[in-house]
Amino acid sequence: MSGNVSIIPIITTFVNNKIDKNKLVNHGEHVLKGGMDYLFLAGTTGLGPSTSMEERRYMLDAFSNIPDNIILQVGSLNLEDSVELTEYAKKIKIHAVGALPPYYYNGMKTEWLIDYYVKISGIYPTMIYNYPATTGYNITYDIINEINKKGGNIIGIKETTFNLSDILNVKYYVDNISVYTGPDEYVLPSYRENLDGFVSGAGNYAFDILKKIGENYNNHDGDRYQILLNKLAGLSKKYGVMSSIYDMVEIMKGYSTGEPREPFFKISENDHKNLEKEINELLLENKKKLKI
Repeated sequence: MSGNVSIIPIITTFVNNKIDKNKLVNHGEHVLKGGMDYLFLAGTTGLGPSTSMEERRYMLDAFSNIPDNIILQVGSLNLEDSVELTEYAKKIKIHAVGALPPYYYNGMKTEWLIDYYVKISGIYPTMIYNYPATTGYNITYDIINEINKKGGNIIGIKETTFNLSDILNVKYYVDNISVYTGPDEYVLPSYRENLDGFVSGAGNYAFDILKKIGENYNNHDGDRYQILLNKLAGLSKKYGVMSSIYDMVEIMKGYSTGEPREPFFKISENDHKNLEKEINELLLENKKKLKI
């Protein structure tokens, strides 16, 4: 089996719009016990852009007993906030921080993007959270090299893109960097292209299937498990991707993770029933072919 690293951007366990610490820790422990390596806090799947800096510190405190397994997304539109949060993460000695580029405002000068990452990564090892479709910026290998040249410390990048050429270029042209695929559909390719691992939101409810992909990446069962993961992720999108994940954890793992934060509303009872029906039918269909 390849040594690929698994990073799961866990959902943030809101109850009445407040983070429920017990549910958060319980969910994180289940994911780690399921064989995943790191928890990514306040990422896209965790509705990170909706969380305050204080809430992100609260999440860090909740996992302060296992800092080596934690990555926190610190990127924001207020660099001072990001810097202060990075300093806090440094005190706790987590594995690394992750950082989105400054999003929403298109047309920012490349030199400003570089300076943004230099200020964050100069404090603590940083994983770039590259998500061009939502941020408006594609952080390419030449930008990363400039960041490190100016004193930054970029140790990894999460590539939420289907542009395999860009992903491989970072691996080939940046020294000492770990490259992780972001789309759920690219878990298997992360193994076969000899990348360093993957970040998968589907790992909230399907970490057992992620393990099976890793165990079978060099045979046809790896493809079958990847197809199953794709179909589950497709169901999540069908019923409302940011909200349905909470329901999918409950359906597939048997415990509550609270609810999403509005404006990502809870799915209806009828949708929950239909989602559960489709999941069970899909798993039953694949049970004959795969060991699930």
